[in-house]
Amino acid sequence: MTQYSEKKFVASTIEVNYAEGPNNGPPLVLIHGIGGFWRNWEPVIDQLSTDWHVYAVDLRGHGDSGRTPEGYRFIDYPIEIVEFLRNVVDEPAFLVGHSLGAITSSGVCAVTPDLVASAVLEDPPLYVEQTDRFKEVLELRKKNLSLYEYKVEQRKIDDSATEEVIERRANAIYRVDPDVWVPAIEGGIAEMWDPDAVLAEIKTPVLLMQANPDMGAAISDSEAGRADDLLENGRYVKWNDVGHGMHDAQPERFVQLVNAYFGQVIRKRAQA
Repeated sequence: MTQYSEKKFVASTIEVNYAEGPNNGPPLVLIHGIGGFWRNWEPVIDQLSTDWHVYAVDLRGHGDSGRTPEGYRFIDYPIEIVEFLRNVVDEPAFLVGHSLGAITSSGVCAVTPDLVASAVLEDPPLYVEQTDRFKEVLELRKKNLSLYEYKVEQRKIDDSATEEVIERRANAIYRVDPDVWVPAIEGGIAEMWDPDAVLAEIKTPVLLMQANPDMGAAISDSEAGRADDLLENGRYVKWNDVGHGMHDAQPERFVQLVNAYFGQVIRKRAQA
């Protein structure tokens, strides 16, 4: 496994925890989904690090980044990422965001296009205002168990998962601020969030990835079509054989697609 240095960036709001890999190419910033942390990218991060200078961040309230009580709306998460790109990466970066990370990436693309070379949005819940799917996770987190106890609970849920996966899932729950889940469950997460306006504002090249709605995708076929229409410089792909965790289910295929898409973007920029 490639060695990653965990570091802290002091933003105007909080300290942001992130992992940085070797400088093997252009900057690639990985942004995890809700309830996760940077290690959620372990299925693909080593492969990506071969050709990229990978940064994997912990969003506010997640992992070892600082907490922001009552600041866990879609519109809040891009704040630190914008500062991170401007002050740490310091050149246009390639973004790969999963779920909430994809929402965050889209916001960054819309607000600060000069900081983003291109982005991959992995199954973003663009039109979701609330969901009950996180209630059980929140109740489990509220128990304030030890990391070992969270591992035991995760093993009860999935007795076929590898120890590495159980460790990653338990760590994510153990490290997350419980308040992260509340606006997602109660509906406040989409306050002041206008997905159509955000998508229409994005001019940078974007690849929109959709999972199979019958397998738990966060975006429906009609919503994905609507998003694709709004993206001025977008591409759209749907995987019918996987659910919401696309990079988990098909890591090699995911890396190949990301590399191929970003490679095309780089070649077009060189020809311009």
